[in-house]
Amino acid sequence: MASGCEKGEKVQVGKSDLEEKILETATELFAEHGYVKASVRDIAKLVKGSNSCLYVCFKNKDEILFRIITDVGSDLLNELNKVISKHDDPVECLQDMIFTQILFSIGAAKKMKIYLEEQYQLPPSLKEKALDQHRQLYDLYYNKICEIEKQGLLYQKIDKVVMTFGIFSNINWVYRWLNPIGRLSVEEVALQITDMLLRSVLKNSPLST
Repeated sequence: MASGCEKGEKVQVGKSDLEEKILETATELFAEHGYVKASVRDIAKLVKGSNSCLYVCFKNKDEILFRIITDVGSDLLNELNKVISKHDDPVECLQDMIFTQILFSIGAAKKMKIYLEEQYQLPPSLKEKALDQHRQLYDLYYNKICEIEKQGLLYQKIDKVVMTFGIFSNINWVYRWLNPIGRLSVEEVALQITDMLLRSVLKNSPLST
């Protein structure tokens, strides 16, 4: 493989390094211009290679998008599973999960924008694989809500599926409106949203009466 990935040229970077550079560049372009408007040529130009350079690492632009989306999903699943492993109490665990995901979403705002807004651009076979990650995330929260219910602490007037999707809908779009240099710090915003969501699902919360 070559610096420009043309036949006869010598390799200046390893394939894994090139992949990361392509993914970082594509993330910037997809987040700023959208997946449809950002071309392989645009990515190659910023990577300082040719179109063929990208095709050494990825079959097509769809595969680049898929990799960005699934990398984000894997990172988020790993973070949430770390949280789950630390807690025996389901209420404390759910609280920490919500807080952790909010901070994750804000810290990876560009990637989250692609993860949430561009997934529908994937072809059916790749989209199904990406959606499987969404289902895994959903299951982590739904199962934790079920554990809270078993302890008799869950607010019973709201269906557990509605609760789970309600948590996601509040967390997922924080990156779109939060000003990182606003009046409240990122951590303060995350704590307040976490408190609001947790109160909405607990049986004896003032917000659940």
